[in-house]
Amino acid sequence: MPDIINIAIVDDEEVQVQLLTKYVENWACKKNIKLIVDSFYSGESFEFSWSMDKRYDVLLLDIQMPGLNGVELAKKIREEDQIINIIFITAIPDYIGEGYNVEAINYLIKPIDEKKLYECLDRAFEKTPKEEKVLLVEEQGEIHRIVQGDILYIESFGHNLEINTIDERYNIRKNIGNMEKELDDKDFVRCHRSYIVGLRYVKRIGKNELELDNGIIIPVSRRQYAKTNRAFIEYYRGDMDRE
Repeated sequence: MPDIINIAIVDDEEVQVQLLTKYVENWACKKNIKLIVDSFYSGESFEFSWSMDKRYDVLLLDIQMPGLNGVELAKKIREEDQIINIIFITAIPDYIGEGYNVEAINYLIKPIDEKKLYECLDRAFEKTPKEEKVLLVEEQGEIHRIVQGDILYIESFGHNLEINTIDERYNIRKNIGNMEKELDDKDFVRCHRSYIVGLRYVKRIGKNELELDNGIIIPVSRRQYAKTNRAFIEYYRGDMDRE
């Protein structure tokens, strides 16, 4: 299940920026995470950009920079943004206390250990709010917003669909093929001509049927078995890769 993360690197040394960018790109590739990374060579340039668009999830921030240093920049950011994950980077371990003052995730000493950086990025990613994927469906003249992650399974009855979620059931008029196109193909699989299931709720898969966590049995057609089994394995393999 590919996700996305926005990272800013702030360091006045070009060589260090290039190295951090390489490490971050390697980490994102291994985790199957879509990465957007921007580089800044002064605290002032980042502050200006951030004031216009507070879109970053992670900030790799050098402490010792001419002008606005990393500690002062972090304090300014924390006045308005309590969510962004700050990782301090420096050549001198004299500012560790400052990291606690701005709730930094960690404090990395140059030269940067790639493995330790990965551990920090893992923690930051786990803390980053994930955007919910939603469906808008019409039922009896009313528009409903359904979080895709709440969908257990969808069953087709001709040109009508029954969408079963954790808490609700919706009956709408739509072709199952069109519905399949609207769903995230990493989170769902069409296991039968009349059924789509949410992979996170699948407990087991057999040759002719699958079982959901709540005990509901869904048929699996012979034609769709291989695809369904592969999707199930890839879904949970992706989860394990991110742990």
